Amino acid sequence: MNKKIIRQFLIALCFLSIVVFTFSFAQAQADEKLIQRGNARSYKVYDATPVILDGPFLLDTSETSTTIEWITDTPCQGSVEYGESKPNHDEIPQKDGLIPVGTLHRTEITGLLPGHTYQYRLISTRVVRLRPYYADKGHSLESPAYSFTTLDRAKPSISFSVITDTHEDVQRIDALMGMIDWKTTDFLVHEGDGVDWVENQDQLFDKWLRPLSEGLAHTKPLVYARGNHDMRGPFARSLGSYLSSAEGRFYFTRDDGPVHLIVVDTGEDKPDNNNEYSGLIADAPYREEEYSWLRDLPSTDKRMSEAPFRVIVMHQPEWGWLNGENDKWTRLANQEHVDLVIAGHLHKFVYIQPGQGQGDNHFPILVVGQDQVARVDATSKELKVTVTARDGSIVDSFVVPRSSRER
Repeated sequence: MNKKIIRQFLIALCFLSIVVFTFSFAQAQADEKLIQRGNARSYKVYDATPVILDGPFLLDTSETSTTIEWITDTPCQGSVEYGESKPNHDEIPQKDGLIPVGTLHRTEITGLLPGHTYQYRLISTRVVRLRPYYADKGHSLESPAYSFTTLDRAKPSISFSVITDTHEDVQRIDALMGMIDWKTTDFLVHEGDGVDWVENQDQLFDKWLRPLSEGLAHTKPLVYARGNHDMRGPFARSLGSYLSSAEGRFYFTRDDGPVHLIVVDTGEDKPDNNNEYSGLIADAPYREEEYSWLRDLPSTDKRMSEAPFRVIVMHQPEWGWLNGENDKWTRLANQEHVDLVIAGHLHKFVYIQPGQGQGDNHFPILVVGQDQVARVDATSKELKVTVTARDGSIVDSFVVPRSSRER
């Protein structure tokens, strides 16, 4: 009886296997026919070529990555070709499995090597009509080849420049960018208030990002610290799509040579309940989140203890509106052995010596004026800071030696 049951079971199993095989084979043939039928038809290609209106500009470059942004006149799919000797790698962005189609293109390239120079060019392919099947497309536009160099903490020395509070003044931006020695500058820091308020994309580029991009010549990266005016206006809530870091926020750290750069977002300059904001600002909880991040840096970022220098760049020199808790941030910066703070906001040069700021600051605070460029030359032994006015005169120059404080 048991043998008979086993034999019947094996026969049934064989029959089931034949059925499954037959069905799978038929399904595979059907799928193949479907693929062939789909490939037999081509999507339409119009004689339409896009135009790059703005960019490219390099944002938020690190030791192993960079973000490249540009604007096209019509919806496109965008990609970047890059490589060390020549652009022989493709970086095609995707979000949730979909290749973005639009006029703003933001492509992050990762897996790079510190201190290496890469060639890159943009590929923008016109998408005429985004149909669910067989979308209508146009021609591809290939940009000229540009280059960029990643940051590198192993470099013995670096230089970077700082400008701030350009407030939609294109002539001011052009003049300040023309004062910078780009051959010896690793990156540019803009400390915010690039606009009076953020109205729309055209204003953002016409009055700020386009002249910055042209000055950076598509080769030098921008590091951005948000200002309080950049939080105002109907388009302020879209600013992150253009200027947030790869971490997706406005506070972060980067390393280059002996400098551990800490970018702090000082938020607004008035309390959340100020009538000017009409109840649409919630800066207080946001700043608490940022404070927790800054407080935890020594345990999450070993460069806080290893780097020869810790430099904070931020917009407001006294940390922004913190409901009287500004001293708490100063004490934290002291505990974390910050060596220098560079800020803006006041539209004039101010140098605050250690012990003379709000709270017992153990570090100097440099406030860069609206028509000035601050250049920082860093070695493992010192930071040399030079502030130059728009007329070419030297406003101030000072040296911050490497601290002997225990870290």
